[in-house]
Amino acid sequence: MKKVHYGSFLYAVFFLFLLYTPIVVMIAYSFNNSEIDVGWSGFTLKWYEELLASSDAGKAVINSLIVSSFSTVISVLLGAFAAIGFHELDFRGKAALDSFFYIPTIVPAMLLGVSLLMIFELLHIPLSKATIIISHVTFCAPVTFNTIRVALNGFDKSIEEAALDLGCTKFQTIFKVILPNIVPAMLSGGLLAFTFSLEDVLTTFFVAGPSDETLSMYIFGQMRTGMKPTLNALSTLWIAATVAIGVLMQMAQNKAAKNTAN
Repeated sequence: MKKVHYGSFLYAVFFLFLLYTPIVVMIAYSFNNSEIDVGWSGFTLKWYEELLASSDAGKAVINSLIVSSFSTVISVLLGAFAAIGFHELDFRGKAALDSFFYIPTIVPAMLLGVSLLMIFELLHIPLSKATIIISHVTFCAPVTFNTIRVALNGFDKSIEEAALDLGCTKFQTIFKVILPNIVPAMLSGGLLAFTFSLEDVLTTFFVAGPSDETLSMYIFGQMRTGMKPTLNALSTLWIAATVAIGVLMQMAQNKAAKNTAN
């Protein structure tokens, strides 16, 4: 058995402590009876009750789920077929075009939001959930594309060639051979895209309509007047939901990988 290096172990513990302590404190204070987060004054669930009674928070959650769900589905489809196209085709300028897929992921969110707002105004497109979804796809699709592209780089071409030899057309090979093998990568890319869409506030701020406030915008707006206990409760519920989604997606990914291996 390999001997454990205690210095490395302590460093890992210290790193995890710094990483998770703020989250644990926030969750604990969501049950604190005090309206100001100074000291513990007793256990309560009233902040959760107040949060659930807030129509604005509920509307923001619904808007976020609608936007993130649609943008994730569109991004996964676009990313998957774009990655398959790059995997199957060889053409001049392919490497240069490939590099353009990384640009939306490194452009500052504020600049992306301003540029998209200008485009919507030039095209006379009213700001709504649709403009938010379009904007989120611009930075979520490259994430799914890059995730699926990595999976395709390790794809065994002999399987595809065998399918063609057995009489499958190119389209049948894509839908019956390639797509089933990249389902785990599609799920991973989709989870990343969903997370990025949920947490975005800067780009969404510029392209959202007056009645299309998302959860990130709601939290940002509430914090202008100071950190409220209901925000601790909202953040706790959102963390729990995110963890649950991550676990379910991981289970689905493991099941898809097992089915692909069989």
